[in-house]
Amino acid sequence: MNFFRTDLRRIFTEPSFWLSVFFGAVLLFGGFGYCLASGDMSRLYDRAQGLALPFVAPLLAAMPYSVMIMTEKETKFGTLMTVKLKSSRVGYRFGRFVTVGLSGAAALVVPHIGLFAGCWLYGGAPDASVFAELVLPITFGFGWAALSYGLTFVNRQRYVPLVMPQVLYLLCIYAFPYLKLERFYPPLDIAPSVSGVGITADRFVLPAVLAAAGLVMTALGKEAD
Repeated sequence: MNFFRTDLRRIFTEPSFWLSVFFGAVLLFGGFGYCLASGDMSRLYDRAQGLALPFVAPLLAAMPYSVMIMTEKETKFGTLMTVKLKSSRVGYRFGRFVTVGLSGAAALVVPHIGLFAGCWLYGGAPDASVFAELVLPITFGFGWAALSYGLTFVNRQRYVPLVMPQVLYLLCIYAFPYLKLERFYPPLDIAPSVSGVGITADRFVLPAVLAAAGLVMTALGKEAD
């Protein structure tokens, strides 16, 4: 438990976490500035939030911990910690699974909170509650970060956990319309306003599937041992 709390605090000390937050803020507030320049204040939050960030969000979710975990694998940090903490590999793996998921959620929700505040000051905050608007970056970020973590257990390449979620995301964007899966179109999971739809249960299906896939890879993968 002490390791888990320490690992949670570590999220906010990692440069990669703040780099992800920075890029997210640039994309969100870039859209915010574009909307202000257009002079149209209607649906300001939805338009600014859905302009650019949804199409690179998996990369931002994976960024905080993915490369660091591969570095730990190379240095045998995980093995050292399981010995030092007198804990099992299973406990270490699944504790870190939760930490990584939360890091992805936090990396996306922090800049969204900033955007929400900015829109509120300009009178362009959405009609929905803060919770309703901010729950999507949390579930989206957790799902894609969890997948990134799972990938560390099924490959030896350093940057696969960072890059592969974004590649898979783009493939899904391309393939889902042909597979008649438009209702699960990935960008809508973080920005349903892209298609002018509201928040429905469909928005949580793909993140849940990704988290489950990451969990299975974490449980069954061997590369990190």
